[in-house]
Amino acid sequence: MRKTFISYVPGAESHSALYSGKRTFAALLGLLLIFSSCSPKYSETKPLEVQNEPVRLLILYTNDMHAQYVPREAFWVDAEEKPLIGGFGALDAYISREREVGLPTLLLDAGDLMTGTPLSNLEDNGVKGGALLKMMETMGYDIMTLGNHEFDNGQENVSNYFDHVSFPIISANLHVEGDLIAPDAYKIFEIAGLRVGVIGLMTKHFYDVVLKSQITGIVCGNLIEIAKPIVQEIDPITDLIILLIHAGQEEGQDLAKNVPGIDIIVGGHRHWRLYEPLVENGVLIVQAGSRTSYLGRLEVLVQADTVSEYNGRLLELWVDSVTVDPDISEIIDGYSASILKMYGDTLATLVNNFVPSSRRESNVGSWVASIIKEVTESDFGIINSGGIRKGVSAGPLTKLNVVEMLPFNNTLTTFEVSGEELLNLIRFNAEIGLRSGQEELQVSGISYKYRSNGEVAELVEAMVGGTPIDPSATYKGGTLDFVLYSQPEYYFGFVPSIREDMKIILSDVVMDYAENQKVIDAKITGAIIRLGE
Repeated sequence: MRKTFISYVPGAESHSALYSGKRTFAALLGLLLIFSSCSPKYSETKPLEVQNEPVRLLILYTNDMHAQYVPREAFWVDAEEKPLIGGFGALDAYISREREVGLPTLLLDAGDLMTGTPLSNLEDNGVKGGALLKMMETMGYDIMTLGNHEFDNGQENVSNYFDHVSFPIISANLHVEGDLIAPDAYKIFEIAGLRVGVIGLMTKHFYDVVLKSQITGIVCGNLIEIAKPIVQEIDPITDLIILLIHAGQEEGQDLAKNVPGIDIIVGGHRHWRLYEPLVENGVLIVQAGSRTSYLGRLEVLVQADTVSEYNGRLLELWVDSVTVDPDISEIIDGYSASILKMYGDTLATLVNNFVPSSRRESNVGSWVASIIKEVTESDFGIINSGGIRKGVSAGPLTKLNVVEMLPFNNTLTTFEVSGEELLNLIRFNAEIGLRSGQEELQVSGISYKYRSNGEVAELVEAMVGGTPIDPSATYKGGTLDFVLYSQPEYYFGFVPSIREDMKIILSDVVMDYAENQKVIDAKITGAIIRLGE
């Protein structure tokens, strides 16, 4: 880790030309030679002369792939047999198709490669999730920035990413003891005569979405305050400046309004699908959904240090529309076989689809919360909606389904609250729903009704075990370490004084429970009712 920002200017050859043929050792060696440089600091580099000849550049981008290296059913398509979408095979094929157009191309990723399938937990040469990084290298990614889920396996694992692949992984606003976590805050690419600066940034919500024990000592700097001096520094020596941010649309818009000199912002984190670029203060803002369902395509004409023309859209990665390269298909099949060997066993049969929701009570949320309640021997169970990452179709429920549905290594915890505190917790959660449109907690053992008055929730009824909550009584709750130890203020509005971590991983408990239950008929219980809807 270094405190200084070092420039990065690879050779002038087109990246699309570099990856247009079959992937060979020679090509990878050539990439390594290009990426190894002893470039001067920017203070030692002379400003560029104004470029008058227009250059057309193709920018391809992804974000929040969440280890979705295999295709998945497009559950939103109204058809008896759902088509397959995404996966690294389809992604690679679409990238190759775009490169064949012949334009100079830059391929970017805005973070959250990890967490979603077990492949992010498997080691490749000592790096958990290293196989995902290696497949990105095979696809010819030029650069990525860190996402919050890169830290799910700890800081030490993140530090191993940087030597695992030849393409740079950047981040400008994450520091430990004054040093950057990533080797560099930004890189500068020379492509078809253009110098393109790419700066990496992490969302301001970093501390709210990562288990605190995994990010001890990390300082996440203000995006605007960090970006502004870097942009000022590299603006004289670049033709185009891209912010590669693991942050949502609102943070992107703030950067566009407050940091002069930016041309393009490639975002992530919030999983938004921007089907065409959003323009804010003359800055193009793009984002490509999640889980390898889309490849972002932004074609720009750069002239005189300005984007004079642009055309942007998202490409849906339908598997049946392309032919997957046999080399990458063989790699994917190998990993899939290993995962299936570990997690292929069928545990139970689902009578109904598991359908998660962050906006309302869900049948899978209620089911998992009921398991938490029972195993922790509590009066009620709670799980955050964001802890359930995937739905499962009716039919066989496998171990793989469970670990993809519950991909975090969250442990079960217990806590005690007074009845008054519990009422405040319920009211607080209801008001989160009113402010954001989301019910942040899924519950079992608790039931309540409320009506809204703007962003204020008026509780009409609140019960535990079918009995009205007694403000003077003491109740025991079961939840996850992420909720109780990492984010209690966010989910509860306060920190319970009595807490205990049982050190039992939720997904293991759910697998055991499902195997014993055999047939699962999960239904919405009506535990949370907003009156007037």
